[in-house]
Amino acid sequence: MKAIFYLVQKEFRQIFRDHMMVRIIFLLPLLQLFIFGYAVNNDLKDVRISILDQDNSVESRHLADAFLNSSLFIPGPAAHSPADLDDLIYKGKTDITLWIPNDYSSSLSVGQEAQVGIAVDGKNSNLGGRAGGYAMAIIRQEGQRLRDARMLDNPLLRAKMKEIKTATRFFYNPELVSRTYMVPGIVVLVVTIISGLLTGMAVVRENEIGTLEQLMVTPITSLQLIAGKTIPFMILAFFELAFATVVAVLWFKIPIAGSLWLLTGSSLVYLVVTLGSGILASTVSRTQQQAMFTVWFFLVFGILMSGFFYPIENMPMAMQWLTYLNPLRYFLSIVRGLFLKGITLSDSLPDLIPMALLGIIIFGAAILRFRKTVA
Repeated sequence: MKAIFYLVQKEFRQIFRDHMMVRIIFLLPLLQLFIFGYAVNNDLKDVRISILDQDNSVESRHLADAFLNSSLFIPGPAAHSPADLDDLIYKGKTDITLWIPNDYSSSLSVGQEAQVGIAVDGKNSNLGGRAGGYAMAIIRQEGQRLRDARMLDNPLLRAKMKEIKTATRFFYNPELVSRTYMVPGIVVLVVTIISGLLTGMAVVRENEIGTLEQLMVTPITSLQLIAGKTIPFMILAFFELAFATVVAVLWFKIPIAGSLWLLTGSSLVYLVVTLGSGILASTVSRTQQQAMFTVWFFLVFGILMSGFFYPIENMPMAMQWLTYLNPLRYFLSIVRGLFLKGITLSDSLPDLIPMALLGIIIFGAAILRFRKTVA
């Protein structure tokens, strides 16, 4: 234990002498939290809509006003013909167009089906699909309002009508703010990058400057060397976790509903994965740049297949099965559950157990590979 203590002490001295690593440790997480916290935003707002009302009736104006009075849509450039609407979409000057033909009110007055045209800019499939869905909802709501008005004008129908009241409640994210969902994921990324990336770079740095061979001729064993290399970054990762959690709670106003002890314990299990990955990357790299790119290469795939940006359920079935080999998927689910739902230990076990198994496999492979490399 004394040898490990001195190795940890030496590692901390080397870390704080390296100005680039100090910036990565303290500046990078801060930038990630604030840039990603505000930039990674899936909230739908200020969608530009251009309306062509060729009917110019009371009913058509009600429909147009229903869009413009919505908190989602803002007025886009005016159009004077259907061709103008197509041109506005093509040039990217508007996001969605509404065409109300000249027979809109006359069709409604005789009880026929009235048609309107909706065109959506589909370059951004997420924005296009959701904006189109909101537009259809407004049209349906306006149609229901007209039908209700006609029934209320008829005394016989009015006497038979019963009021229907609905109560809608959104759990875990009542205001449907995407930042509430994304910031806990950013906390996971901060811990992942600091622990995995820096561990790989630190081990390779010893090899680059030639001190790794000097360490191996000392009485310390390879397991003590691994412990001396990983413990400092485990401590730093917990510091970053605490810092990111405080920023999430105090700055972004995201209360943590679950147990801090469960967050700490699950983070410890996850660090076995990331620290093992960093050591494994160091055994196949000869320079710090190679180690950095090796870790980053696998990290990109891990993020994309973790559910950080897109739901895993939306992925092809083959990719969904592949995500079971992604430790980031499990830790992300646990952290989001702790922040938003307040999950307990029993709730987290379906994610905690496979993450622990992957950690044992990865860290075991890293130890074997490291011992073989330095032998």
